[in-house]
Parts: sequence; C-alpha cells; structure tokens
Amino acid sequence: MDDTSPGALFDGRYRIVGRLGQGGMARVFLAQDESLHRQVAVKVLADRHSDDPHFIERFQREARAAARLNHPNIVQVYDQSQTAGMSYIVQEYVEGETLKDLIRRESPIDPRRAITIALQILAALRVAHQQGVIHRDVKPQNILVQPDGKIKVADFGIASAGDTEMTEAGSIVGTAQYLAPEQARGLPVGPPADLYAVGIVLYEMLSGRVPFEGEAAVTVAMRHVQEAPEALTDRNPLVPVALESVVMRALAKDPTQRYQSADQMGIELDRVRQGLPISDETSVIGAATIAMTRLASETLVAPPLPPREPPPTRGGNPNRKRLWILLLVLGVVLLAGVAGVYAFTRGDSAGGGGATTASTATTSALVEIPDLVGQTQADATATLEQLGLVVLITQQTSADAPEGEVIAMRPNSGGEVPTGTTIELQISAGPNLVTVPDVQGADGGDAIAQIEALGLLVSMVEDSSDSVAVGHVISQAPSGGVGVKTGSTVTLTISKGKQTGTVPNITKMDITNAQNTLIAAGLVLGSETQANDAAPVGQVISQDPAAGTILPQGGFVNVVVSKGPVSVSVPSVVNMTRSNAEAQITNAGLIANTQETAVADPAQDGIVVSQDPASGSSRPQGSTVTIVVGRYSGTT
Repeated sequence: MDDTSPGALFDGRYRIVGRLGQGGMARVFLAQDESLHRQVAVKVLADRHSDDPHFIERFQREARAAARLNHPNIVQVYDQSQTAGMSYIVQEYVEGETLKDLIRRESPIDPRRAITIALQILAALRVAHQQGVIHRDVKPQNILVQPDGKIKVADFGIASAGDTEMTEAGSIVGTAQYLAPEQARGLPVGPPADLYAVGIVLYEMLSGRVPFEGEAAVTVAMRHVQEAPEALTDRNPLVPVALESVVMRALAKDPTQRYQSADQMGIELDRVRQGLPISDETSVIGAATIAMTRLASETLVAPPLPPREPPPTRGGNPNRKRLWILLLVLGVVLLAGVAGVYAFTRGDSAGGGGATTASTATTSALVEIPDLVGQTQADATATLEQLGLVVLITQQTSADAPEGEVIAMRPNSGGEVPTGTTIELQISAGPNLVTVPDVQGADGGDAIAQIEALGLLVSMVEDSSDSVAVGHVISQAPSGGVGVKTGSTVTLTISKGKQTGTVPNITKMDITNAQNTLIAAGLVLGSETQANDAAPVGQVISQDPAAGTILPQGGFVNVVVSKGPVSVSVPSVVNMTRSNAEAQITNAGLIANTQETAVADPAQDGIVVSQDPASGSSRPQGSTVTIVVGRYSGTT
C-alpha cells in the first residue's frame, strides 16, 4: 500500500507534506506534485470504504463531476486515479479556513460581509447548475475562505448530473442541518435544493445558529420538512428586513416558491447590498413565511374562519394572480393571529366563562383605508400604523413617480378592514435599471469599454492572481446580471500577475531548516540531490536559483545536500621506496607526510620503515598518511 506519511512519494508523483483533515468519506493530505511543481490536496478514500464498490463509484463520480467545473469560486480538480487499492483525487490546495471556522469565531457576521460571501457561493453554483451538476452538500464545512476573503466551494462530492436521480431508497445523502425538505424526503432534487442550503448558510452566518437542530440526523431532517424556521430578525434584530425576506424565501418548503436559479437569488442579494428594492414575490413570500413562523410560536389558537366561495376566474397576468394569492394568504394568516389574540383577551367579557367564540373575534374595530398614493413611504407608513394597520412594503420601478413615493396600494383606499390587517404599499424605485455586463475574465480595456457604453462608471483596483492573466478582470462588483441605476460605479479588480517572493540563502543549513525558511518566504523546496562533500551530512551545499532571485509565490528552489566525504582504504607502503610509497598514497586520494629516521642497515636506506595510520584503515578522502623513511649515514 502506498505510504501517506510525511515525506513519502504517493503513487510515484505526490510528495506528502502532511495531513490537512479527515471527513466521513476521505482523508486529505497536503502534497507536492513532483511533476508540475505545485502544492496540491490529495483526497484518499477512507480505508473502511476501499472495498465498497458503491462508495468507490461515488468517489470517482465526484472527481468526474467536479473536474468539468472551472471557475474562480470552485476548488479545481486536477486528477483522479487508484493506487495500491486506494482511490484518490488530486485537487487545488486552498490556503485559509472553512466558513464554519469563521462562523464559530465571528458570528453573527456583518450582513454586508455575509452577502458578499453568499454571492461568491452562488457564482460557483451558477456554473455547476449550468452544466447540470447539483452540489447536494452545500454547507460551511465545504466552503473555504482564503486569507484575502475570496471564497471557494469544495466537494461536489455527492453531486450528480441534474437529470440523474441520485437518492437511493431509504438513504438521505448530505448533512442533515442543510438538507432541503425534498432532499430529506428522498425525492429528486434540482437547483432549488442547493439554494435552500445557501439560505441555511446565510441564516447561520447572520444568527450564529442553523434554524433546525437536534440530536439525531433524522430528527433534524424531519424538522426541515415539518417546521417553519424561527424568524431571522428574532435571532438577530440587526438583520435588514429585505435580507431576511431573501433568506426566508430561500427556505420556503415548496421548491417552486424558492429562487429557481443562482442568478435570481444573487440579483436579489446584490439589490439588498446596494439598498435597492427587492422583487414583489420575494417580499410577499418572505413576509408570509415570517408571519407563519411567528404565529406558529404562539400558544394561542385562532377561531376557525367561515368557508368562502372561491372568487370568479378572470383573465390577466398569471404572475400578478400569483402575487395576489400570496398576499391573500398573508392577510388571512395575519388576521387569524389578530383574531386569536383578541378572542383570548376578550373571553371573560364575552359571556362570562373562559370559552371564546368566533363571534367574539369578529367584534374587532373596522377602519377605513385612506388614499395614500402620492405620499412618501415614511408618511404613508406612519398613517397606517396610527390606524392599527400592518404595513407591507414592495417596490417597483417607475419612470413617472419619484423614488420613495407610493404609487399603488392593496387593498385599495376607501374600503373598511379590521385593525391588524396588512396593507401593501407599492413604492417607486425610480426609473428602470441598467443590467451590469459579466466581464469577469475579460481583458480590462474591453471590460471598461463595455461597461461605459451602458452609461456606467468604472473604478479599478489591482490584485495578484495565480490564475488570471495580467490585465484581465479577476472579479467585479456588482456582479454581472445585476440591475443598477445609470451612472452607478462598477468596480473591477484587475490582475497584476502572480505574487512574487525573494529566494533566501539556505546554504549551510540542514535540510529541515532550509525547507522551513523557504515556506516562510512563500516558496517550495524542489529536488534534492546528494553529493559527497567535506560539509556535515544533511547540510545544503548549493542551491538553484541563487539567493536574491525573484520567483513567483509557490516557486521551487532545488538544492544539493552533502552526504559527507568519501572514505578510502589506506594502502600498505612499508618496505616500499619513498617515491613508490608517496605515489601509492596519492593515488588512493590521500596525502603523504614523509619523515626520515636514521637506520643502521644500509639496505633500509630510502625504504619506508613504518606508516600511520596502518594499512587497511578507512579514512576520509584527503586525509594525511605519515610515512617514516630510513636514512643510512654510513657511520657506526
């Protein structure tokens, strides 16, 4: 089996640096790609699943699905393979932390920052959904936050093509706290399921908690199906009402009532960020969800309403009919709440006992709806609230009415309604808006020309990028597809290329210190070549490129490491002539140190009589061997 311990070469290519984490399906390691010289994350299928063909097939499907997706907000998948019975994928290594870590540390997160994060998640999902891929497991643990605040969505791990049913009988795939109701019920899912999960993530960022919790996964899943979430502003009153409406629409139980695309939800969020009006449908669905949530939390029970004949069918705009139906539902819910409270508080005076009847509830005072068209939103709201009526604000573009003026109301003025009834005020949002073009990835000059041609202004900032070419657009704000007023400013972030670092001097360091020094400089230790040298074993004796060289962040520095000097055997030179002995020692890579001594035997004149060290000894190449040569003087 391939070794995944630090320093091991996994599958002959990926040098393991260390473990990044472990999930239910896989272990994830930081590694150095020896072929392409870059850091990667290697995700290895957990041992307990290695013999399970179902898990292996799902794991391989993850790689195939994710590898088709290429976007700055998606973690890129590079490779997928098997080795020694282990399935694995290789993907982009992203520095930073998970969104879950950020939520635990900083929640509740500022609404503007939460919107910025959500827009990047939606940008990733837009690309996936356009290619028929549903993530199915959107959650903060799968969302990575880089040090510069940019977001990348990871683990399209239980994703599948949108036209292929992935849910098996009796099996719910995904994390329970973020499951859409249809997913919890094991039904086929589409983009609205992912957008429901984005709504949960937004809810958690803004309040610090998920809307549905429980000790068992099945309990949490059924709460998604059966219960309304607590109103977001009840948990965090600082959340803008418009933002709450967007989140609550995303959390609608019926998928058809949610946003149908990532673009649709993104446009609404961007309008909230800019202080622009959201759609009528979002206002009504969000408000109705909030109202039902709050009524569900009351201990009071409203008396039943008498049955009514359905209104006659009329022609007209189907979307407007749908809006009126939603408004009617909201009005009925709110009226029921008011009636219940009134019945409870008036029970004793309505007949002595504690019993409360429908006739008691219907004694609420009636008020006449004033004509407020043409008034400002503030004045109209104050008037209705003084009458005991509830105000619902929706906005609509208008070429005639100034921004902030009431242009219509429902129900119309002149009629009488009970106190507590909801009156919708339709407020002018000013003239029609210009749609911002999507210029992400385009040449900066072309992007500016395209935006300015629409009557918009451009502001530019520069930033480094490893993936976007110099002079091209890394990101834009507002994002493409968002409606803005003529003359609004679009901020473009233009790439100035990869970040760079200066190569430090790592010679004479041991290999561990050399590697740590390179990491601190944003660089990576490349190839290691060993050579004999007088330097201590393991010490860097040379580097390439040299110290002071400028490299892109993540660049490689190759080193030559000492493995110590070569050892040689000392030759036997006793009884040799001086010249022969010195030649033997030199040829062995050693240095001769010749000394003389007087001898009485003329036969020993010029002959080596001793040596140190002795023959056969092992010495480092270049060591000294001392020889003693006899010198006969002729005297006795």
